[in-house]
Amino acid sequence: MKDREELVKQPKFSIIVPVYKVEEYLQVCVDSLLAQEEYKDQMEILLIDDGSPDKSGELCDRLAEAHKQIKAFHKPNGGLSSARNYGLDRATGEYVLFVDSDDVMESDTLKKITEALDQFGEADAVFFDGVEDDGVHQDPMRRVPLEQMQCADNGKQYLLEHFRDRNLNVEACLYAYRRAFLNEQNLRFREGILHEDVEFTPRIMMQCGKVVELPDRLYHYLVRENSISTQKNKEKNIRDLFQTLREQDQMAEHQEPELKKWMKNAILDSYLNMVQTARMYQKQYRKLLDKRFLLGKAVTNWNRFRVLVCLINVRLYCFMNDCYKKL
Repeated sequence: MKDREELVKQPKFSIIVPVYKVEEYLQVCVDSLLAQEEYKDQMEILLIDDGSPDKSGELCDRLAEAHKQIKAFHKPNGGLSSARNYGLDRATGEYVLFVDSDDVMESDTLKKITEALDQFGEADAVFFDGVEDDGVHQDPMRRVPLEQMQCADNGKQYLLEHFRDRNLNVEACLYAYRRAFLNEQNLRFREGILHEDVEFTPRIMMQCGKVVELPDRLYHYLVRENSISTQKNKEKNIRDLFQTLREQDQMAEHQEPELKKWMKNAILDSYLNMVQTARMYQKQYRKLLDKRFLLGKAVTNWNRFRVLVCLINVRLYCFMNDCYKKL
């Protein structure tokens, strides 16, 4: 067993890892976190066993015994948001990151974040890019690559820039947040819903101060066979996203005109993408589609055209999008 000397009173980073049925992936994930060599004594890793029925919980305990940086917690199953919130309530680091237990981080992630903070000063949020890795291809998660570090004065400016270029990444795993900011504003993940990151990130950014962006691809999101088309709870998936988008539409009403316009266009993007992904021309899902919600939101000509086709025929709209993606 390694010497369990005390960490510094407040580590620089808290890495929160919800754990559920991942016994075959967790070790690789944790190894990637422990590979942050320069920051081993400036970080804590919180493994949150969310009532996992396999041996993931036992592995969490073994890892905590073996590494001073790791703390293992066990709680009844409550879902991803519940586990993240549980970790947030117990984190002590200056900045918090969220890592899915079957994903990995590059070994210089914490170094890159620290360098960005040294250059731009204290920030409420730091964004970094990642890749979607299906074992064969690695596709960047950011739609338009960033060439160098940049900084937005506040979260609303950050949202406007990214809504305008259709390039907002909502994945919580691509951000480091200043913990004091989250606590001062009492910001937590909404529990009991799917698409929690879609709900969380814009809401948090509305209250954010400085946001720093890194061009580096530091996170590997491992794609597995759990897409919406194969999930048993497909209807809940659709309902939760549409409810979140309706709430964001109301939030947009209270913003400055430019942010309001582009936020509504982004909401429309998300709604139309779900229509296509979920194949909502199928009889069992037609009742969930509110075509009135599509009206009055399009800014770009492409979105106006998409809305028109969807209003005319949903099946044709899905076919058109399939063809477009193959171009």
